[in-house]
Amino acid sequence: MKKKVIAAMICAAMVLSAAGCGNTAANTDGKKTVTGSKGDEYAVTDSAMAVETDTEKSEYEPYTITLNLERSGIGQNMEETFTSAPTKVIADGDQMADFFFDLGLEDHMAGFTRGACWSTVNEYPARETVPKITDDGVNLSNASKEQILATGCDFMMGWDSLFSEDHFSVSFCLDNGIIPYFPYCCSDSATFEDIYKDYEVLGNVFGVQDLAEQKVQAMKDKLAEVEEALGEEVYADPVTVFVYDSGEDAPFTACQGVPGDMIKKAGGISIFDDIDKGWATPSWEEVVQRDPDVILILDYDYDTEEKEEFLKTSSYTKDLRAVKEGRIYSACCSDMQGSAGSAGCVEIMAKQFHPDKFE
Repeated sequence: MKKKVIAAMICAAMVLSAAGCGNTAANTDGKKTVTGSKGDEYAVTDSAMAVETDTEKSEYEPYTITLNLERSGIGQNMEETFTSAPTKVIADGDQMADFFFDLGLEDHMAGFTRGACWSTVNEYPARETVPKITDDGVNLSNASKEQILATGCDFMMGWDSLFSEDHFSVSFCLDNGIIPYFPYCCSDSATFEDIYKDYEVLGNVFGVQDLAEQKVQAMKDKLAEVEEALGEEVYADPVTVFVYDSGEDAPFTACQGVPGDMIKKAGGISIFDDIDKGWATPSWEEVVQRDPDVILILDYDYDTEEKEEFLKTSSYTKDLRAVKEGRIYSACCSDMQGSAGSAGCVEIMAKQFHPDKFE
């Protein structure tokens, strides 16, 4: 698999444009092009070819996606072409790993990290069997290149920053037969549609399209149930929410992107929704000025009690309405960034923000 994929990637890199690889599967006949939510284009070839896996022969459709390097200023966009499913995946953090666990792809994984932001709600047995690259609480960016290469990794999924020159650059990945993938849902402008897009991409790349579609439909059904329970009046007058991720000198908080969209679907709106980013670090003075209806603590590793105690005793926040009224809630940080449990997280938040609607 690696030789075929590397050839396609090298071709794309040499011409610095997806259109230059005239002899790859990306430009053969019988292909449909789909445009993603951020303008990315990827293509699926209708004809299938037989490929050998570890357990059985299965039909695999060659699949091409565009790696959006321009999104983070890493370089020009380029195509990735798959002629068989990767077999040595590394996922950075529970947020990323849960995509694979949810799709039953643990046998395709060489390892993962839990990172600092754990999945504290979803239980997957594979979390105990797939090798961990680093200790719990340590991100993949702290691993050495030698550690990564020793796993035989052929696909790496993480935030954009993981593929910067400071860590595992795109050039490093391509030179070593590793396909880098940073999800659609990590964009500052992402919504739930981007989570669905990541399921679609992974479903096609790993040959589990039907299961991916089922997972997406289950999320849509869950969100529809929440929407019906809340009703139009809630969405017309949402509660204002201060998301407390971390920070004592200044708060790191959710604004727009996937976390902002999740809050809106739960009948709320971030008090920093006017900041055109997924995450930001405003001042405590701004939090006090906006005086939220509720506070949502992001649970990193079962640390919500410690964070709540800080909010109750800090000179900045102890007199906020939400603190005085006891409207301090929590949500899984991993799910709030876009992951397998994001729809369930919306339901949890909705029940906390609007308990009367679920009696």
